[in-house]
Amino acid sequence: MANLETKLKTLVEQEAVAHDLFLVAHSGSPAGFYRFYVDGTEPVTMNRLSAFTRHVSQKIDEGDFGDRKFTFEISTPGADKPLSDIRQLPKHCGRTLEIETAEGVKMEAKLIALEGTELQLEEIIVLKGKKTETRPVQIAWENIKTATIKITFN
Repeated sequence: MANLETKLKTLVEQEAVAHDLFLVAHSGSPAGFYRFYVDGTEPVTMNRLSAFTRHVSQKIDEGDFGDRKFTFEISTPGADKPLSDIRQLPKHCGRTLEIETAEGVKMEAKLIALEGTELQLEEIIVLKGKKTETRPVQIAWENIKTATIKITFN
């Protein structure tokens, strides 16, 4: 299983580059089910994801991936999953993130900009009632344990 999973992962990673995508996570099971999560610097549409999946499927059909049956799925991580790759951040500038730092500090902060590996944020501090204020915060990506987009419905 590990060899097939490695071959599939390598294929998805290599082919993703040509489609302006990148692999952010993957999983495999002993039953032969492999799931790959890709993202891009721009929003990934269903059409773009479908085209990429068809492309990878064709490469699998043309390649040598053994005789054992398997299933693969390619999708995006979804808005509720933590951001796991710094390349995911630029398209989320202006959005509010729920962040936990490596030191265990939790905060809500609006992503203002990404400068190298430094996140420029405006931390949202809740005062009495519904009043809030913000303060600028700068955190290095490597000091973030989790960062998830805060989903809001207007």
